[in-house]
Amino acid sequence: MDQLDILKKNWQSQTSETPQFTSDQLTGLLAKKSTGIVKWLFIIAIIEFSLFAIVGLFSHFSDQQQESIELLGQPLYYGSLILHYVVIIFFIYLFYSNYKNISTEQPTRSLMKSILKTRRTMKWYIWYNLIYIMVLGMIMSAILIPNDPRVVHLMESPNAVGHETAFYFMFFGICFVIFLVLCVVMYLIYMLIYGILLRRLKRNYNELKRMEV
Repeated sequence: MDQLDILKKNWQSQTSETPQFTSDQLTGLLAKKSTGIVKWLFIIAIIEFSLFAIVGLFSHFSDQQQESIELLGQPLYYGSLILHYVVIIFFIYLFYSNYKNISTEQPTRSLMKSILKTRRTMKWYIWYNLIYIMVLGMIMSAILIPNDPRVVHLMESPNAVGHETAFYFMFFGICFVIFLVLCVVMYLIYMLIYGILLRRLKRNYNELKRMEV
């Protein structure tokens, strides 16, 4: 049982003979706990961004990545990469802004709005990453499949003659399944890491809502 549970229990069972706990004390503690949660969301988002940036930087110089960049075209590759980083940095700014806006001095209703805003921002962040991976992955697949030397060689084999379209859609379908599985795995990871913190924020919001009634 944490400090909030103890304070809640004493507040609900208090009598004239016990020390009096006010709703402001509970609100202050909930605000403090919520601030800590939002701070961790902000820190984890920065760590995630840094890790992917480092991995992307090292993989950029691999022969396979350079081949993919050449096939995709530099404008598409670097344009999508820059856009993605800009959006992620914007989300990090929103996390920081949410963290700065939550204060122990806030009125209960204002604190509830801040918690809802933070949860909504995090959900948008998660879905943006998943949609970005899926959409960019399928665009890359549509461009790379017919230009990949290995695929071209396979389609020129005697068994593939006359069935080029079927082979193309077969490879495209395989890529779709791969990216779909990747998105599902990432979603589960997000739910494991961010989901725990989001559930705690929701719990704080529900406690504030009950206090408002």
